[in-house]
Amino acid sequence: MRILYPLAKRFIAGHDFDSAKPTIQKLMEDGYEVSIDYLGELSKTYEDCERARDQYFKIINYYKDKNIDVSIKPTQLGLLINRDKCLELVLSVAEKAYKNKHTIRLDMEDSRVTEETVELAISINEYFPNIGIALQANLHRTILDVSLFTSAGIPVRLVKGAYKEKESIAFQKKKEIEEEFYSRVEELYLEEAKNPAIATHDEVLLEKIMKSVMSRCFDYEFLYGIRRDLQKNLKKRGYRVRIYVPFGTDWWPYTLRRLKEWKNLKFVAKNIIKEWIS
Repeated sequence: MRILYPLAKRFIAGHDFDSAKPTIQKLMEDGYEVSIDYLGELSKTYEDCERARDQYFKIINYYKDKNIDVSIKPTQLGLLINRDKCLELVLSVAEKAYKNKHTIRLDMEDSRVTEETVELAISINEYFPNIGIALQANLHRTILDVSLFTSAGIPVRLVKGAYKEKESIAFQKKKEIEEEFYSRVEELYLEEAKNPAIATHDEVLLEKIMKSVMSRCFDYEFLYGIRRDLQKNLKKRGYRVRIYVPFGTDWWPYTLRRLKEWKNLKFVAKNIIKEWIS
């Protein structure tokens, strides 16, 4: 696996928090918002869960005077081990973030935990209003989830969805997913969602949104290392741009999803070349 790390470095800010700090600082200095993700998922022991919690405490304490967003995968904090323990750990992170005026976003993982993640966000919001959630446009249920969270005043980050799901619960065709994504953007706009964010690198889809009356109502999020030309372009046009910055040693599952999203390395190379010539 180590032989693939040079490729992963395209998407990963560092192998630990200290090595990621310069990248995060540079992004902030360049005028980007940041959402920091300590890589890890599917924790198998309470010790692993508590170690992840402590890492998030460290991030929040370090940036106590900065405006940051922290992204958490619930299975990293024990959702598949014990739901009550997971709620306890996420609440502790949300509380510390709330005291430091930071926001927390629950990343959406595969469909095994979709309902539990939705319930987790609703539960945490009863105590701390700084919680947000990512919703996947490819899932059939998302039309209802968007309405649920906008009604509750919980911020939504809309993504296409990076996990392979069954046809019975998710749209499969690229065109269908793009149409669903745009429809959910319209839904967020019409329901006057709180602090909504659009997370996609689809240039055609983004331009369609930019040409609409909705464009200034959203934050725009990009994954670190992907389409930096688009990131710069939107920032220059006055849009609020946030970069999702992952770090840590558990980089392979995240990197694999990035490659699967793009189908092959040729697509990755093409986007890197686009950045160089822009």
